Amino acid sequence: MPFMASKDLELLEDHFVRFQSNRRLTSVQQQYMSKALNLTRGVWEKMVDINDRSVPMTHDGYLKLYQMSQPDLSQRFGAILLDEGQDVNPVIANLVQIQKITQVTVGDRHQQLYRFRGAVDALNSPAMRDAEKHFLTQSFRFGPAVAYVANVILSFKGEKIPLQGLGQPTLVKRALPDDLPHRTHLHRTVSGVIENALRLVNQDHRIQWIGGIDSYSLRDLEDLFYFSRHMNDQVQQRKLLNDYADYDQYVVIAKATQDPEMLRSIKIIENYPDLPKRIEQLRGASVTSELDATVTLSTAHRAKGLEWDFVGLYDDFSADPLSPDIDAGKRDDELNLLYVAVTRAMKILAVNSLVIDIMQRFKDMKQRSKP
Repeated sequence: MPFMASKDLELLEDHFVRFQSNRRLTSVQQQYMSKALNLTRGVWEKMVDINDRSVPMTHDGYLKLYQMSQPDLSQRFGAILLDEGQDVNPVIANLVQIQKITQVTVGDRHQQLYRFRGAVDALNSPAMRDAEKHFLTQSFRFGPAVAYVANVILSFKGEKIPLQGLGQPTLVKRALPDDLPHRTHLHRTVSGVIENALRLVNQDHRIQWIGGIDSYSLRDLEDLFYFSRHMNDQVQQRKLLNDYADYDQYVVIAKATQDPEMLRSIKIIENYPDLPKRIEQLRGASVTSELDATVTLSTAHRAKGLEWDFVGLYDDFSADPLSPDIDAGKRDDELNLLYVAVTRAMKILAVNSLVIDIMQRFKDMKQRSKP
């Protein structure tokens, strides 16, 4: 619910995303809006009523309730530190900014990954306008080679302060060596993780899934497989049956919207006619500890804050962040994700075709700018 992530102290019409536009509502739409607003306020009242258990309280709910109380922390603390300040919900940012004590915000604007969830960059908010700013421009995780790749990516965001790699020498290659005892693959999409895992399981790899295998929507993919085979009685996710008349409609919508998760899921189903059996293989090859794994798989989002010796980027980063058709916000989101992904490697980074293309365009741009 957008209200819970907002700084607002009251549930308003603005929190209905569908009606967040400058156009005026018709009388019928306004009636629906008023009715929906009253019903939603009723749900919220039930949620916060400790004597009413019909609507359970959520983590987001009690955080919102705390923020609405506008607590004064000055009686207990002399300073407050907001970490990951580039990726906070307005509700958290407001909790910090209302305090009358020293405020310290730490973050990296190039690691903002969750704008699609409503997260904002508190580092650049008006409340931090007069704040003293310090920039972290050095990393001991990797050497100059990875830093160079990162700086090329950030140059397309207009970054002027270069990142220095002060760690051990790092190699940048097009592919990881075959004889490594362990490697990590980072992906843009969940379906990309699954696609890669299906390939790796045939090579007798023991696979660690960052976040656990059950968090990668394998059951949803299996449901889609049964849906494509008209075996609707095997589909556990009823929403799939409610949202699409049949699998053909799912394919049409996927192609029309160019949704990367949907398109890659379709590709997996086409390539693996025995998909349920393959998914069972994946579960059998899954391990929980990196010490027991030969391969670690993750999305780039989940890899944030982590590091590995040998990292390869999978070729499912399909959106071209430098396309003239992409809006500035989406461009920065994709460049941020690539930046986070390439800076996870400590010894060897294997780049994908998108990063190679970006580096070539950077080189061409430099050549053209020469007198």
